[in-house]
Amino acid sequence: MNHKQITTLWCAVIVEELIRQEAGFFCISPGSRSTPLTLAVASNPKAKFRMFPDERSAGFYALGYARATGMPAVLVCTSGTAVANYFPAVVEASADAMPMLVLSADRPFELLECGANQTIRQQNIFGSYTRWSFELPEPGVATPLASVLSTVDHAFRKSLGLPAGPVHLNLPFREPLEPETPDPGHPWAAPLEAWQASSEPWSRFARSLREPSAGSIAALRELLAQAERPLFVAGSMADPVDGDAVAALAKSLGVPLFADLTSGIRLSSDCTPWQLAFQNEAFVERFQPDVVIHFGGHVIGKQPALAIRKYPPVHYVVIREHPGRFGPDHNVTLTIEASPAAIASALKGCREPVPGIDCGDTFSAASGVINEMVCAPELAVSEISAPRIVSSLTGGDHALFVANSMPARDMDLYAAPVAGKPLRVALNRGVSGIDGIISTAAGFSAGLRKPATLLIGDISFLHDLNALSLLTHPWNPLVVIVLNNHGGGIFSFLPIASQTDRLDECFATPQSFSVELAARTFGIDYACPETNGDFTRLYTGALKESRSLIIEIKSDRQKNLQLHRALKAQLDTIFGTTDCFGNR
Repeated sequence: MNHKQITTLWCAVIVEELIRQEAGFFCISPGSRSTPLTLAVASNPKAKFRMFPDERSAGFYALGYARATGMPAVLVCTSGTAVANYFPAVVEASADAMPMLVLSADRPFELLECGANQTIRQQNIFGSYTRWSFELPEPGVATPLASVLSTVDHAFRKSLGLPAGPVHLNLPFREPLEPETPDPGHPWAAPLEAWQASSEPWSRFARSLREPSAGSIAALRELLAQAERPLFVAGSMADPVDGDAVAALAKSLGVPLFADLTSGIRLSSDCTPWQLAFQNEAFVERFQPDVVIHFGGHVIGKQPALAIRKYPPVHYVVIREHPGRFGPDHNVTLTIEASPAAIASALKGCREPVPGIDCGDTFSAASGVINEMVCAPELAVSEISAPRIVSSLTGGDHALFVANSMPARDMDLYAAPVAGKPLRVALNRGVSGIDGIISTAAGFSAGLRKPATLLIGDISFLHDLNALSLLTHPWNPLVVIVLNNHGGGIFSFLPIASQTDRLDECFATPQSFSVELAARTFGIDYACPETNGDFTRLYTGALKESRSLIIEIKSDRQKNLQLHRALKAQLDTIFGTTDCFGNR
């Protein structure tokens, strides 16, 4: 076979094996050096792919797809800075244990570090943020195709291992890059005859979680049985089964459950929004847990971490399914590496329900205050009322993606739990960046195969503006709600706001771009409701349609700060004077 035929077969084998391993969705960015890979994907009828002019956006789209499906999308790019643009998405995927496969085309050996155009050091470019990084040889008959297949299989397995995460395969190609039909009877291809005739991958692997030891379960059951004021914390959990199991355990034992928005159960009708209570210092002083069981990973708000830091429990236990270190306050006394669902099952019946907890009236009163102060139909729609209304209206046939900074905090704090179908909620909380949010939400929608709503601030919106080009595709209809306070509103809440007269200049960085014109530029419908009633009617209608829409909520940073403070003061009167725990 000639060089073109060898390269064509080499890439066809890689793409086919990825598809057989169920990594058959490809996010491709155009480029010359990646021509063999791109055409191998396009010519395989089983492959699903989408083209992205911007590799950074493609990386986050693949991240959103992984959040929705639990499976890696495959990123394909050319050489040079193209692969470097994946870096932010790779970091997020690594930090939040999301599977991802990066296939970067590269120049051959003789063009490296000699001044050749569009050539950088690509091997191991992502450093410690990958679960595995490997460079294949240049295509040639001296390399057995079986070794290429087993390498692809290992890459796929590593991306789904514990912890899951990004894997990078660097693939150098020598010109010419154009495809040519290979000779199937060539001796080099002969060892793959059985594989080609089947539809099975070259090798399989079985995923399994490490079972917790009997000793660790016994110790945990004893801790809970003896605890006087236990508290469960549900942090980020990718599998809905885990969240449901933890919620059921908390209910059966009568243990308070602080459920973070990323846990998948915060919006459940059975979930008590303890975030509201933990804002209050008097409540924190009364409720000092002696045992805290933390299921999953990160929590959005600083509570209950600040409370626990002030009144340290005797035991702080972390349960999650991979071995990554987790304990920002360095107070963990026991770590169990297992799925939260497995541990929840093992803890059933470990104690009688915790007595003396009757908080229903307290939280009903708090909910009434929120609805009256910020959500009345005639009031201006705000950065608090918008997420609360969205959470109350969005059903299980839709999905929700929330951007970082204030949207994440306000949704976590003020969301209204409602009955109905489970709602899939996702955030990029691995490293809490504001980059690539629109792209991630679009990929999340595509992976779920259902429409989604994105709640996002104006700076995050601006940061990923070119991703609006993705939203006219029927794969990912997205209702984008832009909370526009003309700058980084979160800085108004930080201590720096009272310590400098250069807040706007150096931190908030106010912007004057037009959200409406951005929507029109990309051919997306736009609306700007003024009141809660207007927003409710508009959003209710949008949920019934499978098309993209941008809704702008105009806000004033100073008024938003004052509204948050006024609402907290009213809630403090409830949680500061009511002891729903009785005399325990």
